[in-house]
Amino acid sequence: MHKCLTPALAHLHDGEHVVLCTVIRTLGSTPREIGARMLVSKTKQWQTIGGGRLEWEVAEQAQALLMQAPEYNWLVRRYALGPSLGQCCGGTVEILFEYLDASDIPVLENMLTSYTLHQAVQRHVELYPQQHRHSYCIPATHSHSSFIQAEQNFIWQDVLQPAPLHIYLFGAGHVGNALIHILGTLPCRVCWIDERAEQFPSHTPENVTLEATDIPEAIIEQAPANSYFLVMTHNHDLDLHLCLHILRHTQPAYLGLIGSLTKRARFLKRLQQQGCSPQQLDALVCPMGIPGIEGKAPALIAVAVAAEILQHAQALQLLPTEKQSAKTLSQGPQLTHV
Repeated sequence: MHKCLTPALAHLHDGEHVVLCTVIRTLGSTPREIGARMLVSKTKQWQTIGGGRLEWEVAEQAQALLMQAPEYNWLVRRYALGPSLGQCCGGTVEILFEYLDASDIPVLENMLTSYTLHQAVQRHVELYPQQHRHSYCIPATHSHSSFIQAEQNFIWQDVLQPAPLHIYLFGAGHVGNALIHILGTLPCRVCWIDERAEQFPSHTPENVTLEATDIPEAIIEQAPANSYFLVMTHNHDLDLHLCLHILRHTQPAYLGLIGSLTKRARFLKRLQQQGCSPQQLDALVCPMGIPGIEGKAPALIAVAVAAEILQHAQALQLLPTEKQSAKTLSQGPQLTHV
């Protein structure tokens, strides 16, 4: 949701309307999960609800709403992926279309502010048949987005959780620059640290914070438990210093060090001499990256490292899982209007 907030607010402040398209119910195999979103303006789309014919049909419906303001500011459409759209998934999805205008700015701004402050927030959207929808923000009371029936009305609980992964990336070299573009698309918050401010690119993803500092120890000591640390600076002595400080002052979920098995052996010996226990040293991952991706090009290393982080985080259940129920759609009423 947060990647739709910024462009939505920019267009609304400019006096333009946009349509927010959200997967609210599913049945069977579907390309995306409940809560997947796509934002549509008259000229552009952001994010995806799964691609293919489904996304084309949804975008076309959103464009129709933008071309002629609807009588009500929302509608729900059901799409059977197999029979009507020819997609091999074969499941069924329901999409909530929300026609957003200037009246939605306060709610969206509250959501963006809460997300920036790492606070979970919930957009409570009331959908009354043949009436306009009403929404407001509250602190999140649910762990995931859900669509529920309340008597004759319907409620979409649009939950925006802060990014579950905290990643600290030390080093703005070639691999760091390649990796940051991948991390910018993932559900994480990245603190990118290097003493050389000129090494940072002029533009970075929204979820990346830059820290040009020669005292990275202070940043390490403020990191929350179960953070991910990626050490790939331009200096081996600095790499060693950072690894030692991380092991002494944090409880890392993952400590990755760029380099070879030879570098790993050398670092383990020196870290042990500095008093690190075998249990602490077990946290050190070097070389980084899932096996099977060969090559030393920065882009290849970045892909392998990002994949390993996701694999590791899912194994520790640090990434949220979408809680879906086939019964929701099969038993729930079909709520549509134009």
